[in-house]
Amino acid sequence: MSRASFDVIIVGGGFSGTMLAVQLLCRDPSLSVAIVEKGNPPGRGLAYSTESRFHLLNVPAQNMSALPHEPEDFLRWARAHYHPSVQPRSFLPRALFGRYVGSRLDQAIAVGDRARFQWIPDEAVFLTRDSHRFVLTRRNGAKLFARSVVLAQGNFPPANPKIRGLDGTCRRYIPLAWSKAALSDLPPNGRVLLLGSGLTSLDLVMALKSRGFRGRVHVVSRRGLMPQRHKRAHPWPQFWNAQSPRTVRGLLRLIRTQARLASADGSDWRAAVDALRPVTQEIWQSLPLVERRRFLRHLRSYWEVHRHRIAPEIADVLADLVEEGQVRIYAGRVTRYREREAFAEVTIRQRSSGRVKTLRVDRMINCTGSENDCRCIDDPLLTSLFSQGLARPDSLFLGLDVDKYGGLIDASGTASEALYALGPMLKGCLWETTAVPEIRVQAAQLAEQLTHHFGRDPRSALAEHAGTVA
Repeated sequence: MSRASFDVIIVGGGFSGTMLAVQLLCRDPSLSVAIVEKGNPPGRGLAYSTESRFHLLNVPAQNMSALPHEPEDFLRWARAHYHPSVQPRSFLPRALFGRYVGSRLDQAIAVGDRARFQWIPDEAVFLTRDSHRFVLTRRNGAKLFARSVVLAQGNFPPANPKIRGLDGTCRRYIPLAWSKAALSDLPPNGRVLLLGSGLTSLDLVMALKSRGFRGRVHVVSRRGLMPQRHKRAHPWPQFWNAQSPRTVRGLLRLIRTQARLASADGSDWRAAVDALRPVTQEIWQSLPLVERRRFLRHLRSYWEVHRHRIAPEIADVLADLVEEGQVRIYAGRVTRYREREAFAEVTIRQRSSGRVKTLRVDRMINCTGSENDCRCIDDPLLTSLFSQGLARPDSLFLGLDVDKYGGLIDASGTASEALYALGPMLKGCLWETTAVPEIRVQAAQLAEQLTHHFGRDPRSALAEHAGTVA
């Protein structure tokens, strides 16, 4: 099929973009929809394209449905396509979830006219608008036309850290943890240094483990915090309300108090943190800008390791590796990087003592997470939007400024009714917008907004087909 004009073009085919396409196609099978994705198969993205058996979902199966109104959809699918014994609390392989999301797209395409959907394996590099439509230019020079465009590009690569001696000529430094070069050709008993101690760093540790790596892994981050493990906790009542503090200090005090109460009641701090899950976006939007900045500066890393927890099986493996000395975690920062003929020499200033430690490693890998300042992202499509005034950063520069529907706000402050963003790009406005439970709701709401904008009545074939195992 060859087609150049669509009702909706979605840029990005990870979970966000794929599930928006599913929602659109099932609400109105007559819509023409295209996804432009430069990398992975439908629904995979970076998160779900891994094949490592040590890369598990960070959320139990019962909470991983891609459909907000069908909470057991993934659980049913996993029992039919993976193993009948899958339990609601099972932490399943991430690659399996990628297959599930792809199957939901296949199912949605089958609902209507197959010619109405197109998957375009290419990169979107420029977007402009003429009198009545958007014109999107692909990397190969071809042009696509759309009545509406949605940016669903997911997380962007991390920025290169400012370290003395580190530049583009360094051979033993890997700027992207997911690149093929990250773990290739490492000596089995070598030495690796990971910058950052979040989920990406943990994924690299597990990938090394799955490859039989027997060497040492040094993990360095500002505070040396690793993600906490999942553990069953009794549900805790919602304790945030309109009278709750609107300061970071006050909220921290409130959460600590509730965590102590939960522990005294036979549960633990996880129950208190989980109670905030349904209202986290509301809490974020209620904070003054100065308090949001204070949170990012002082508490962000603490929140993330408690909020974004890991499967118990993975936590056990990590604990064993740390106890055996194969993984060493440092709180501090890398101050200098030098490359010698046979190794890289990395200098760390430790946070608590200020002492300097020098390590010899075969490779240093950037695991610091996605770029925090959208103005610094090296993406031609975003650059084209900013240069034309079609978009502007949010007030914290974490992503794009949008209205309540996800419509991009342009340089003059006007919200678009045809150009939208979805998923991690909304972080500055919503904060919690990177996990499946939040994104699946966003996708459904945006699909409803778009079908309404096109003046069509959603026929909601979604409800009819949601429970069907494809």
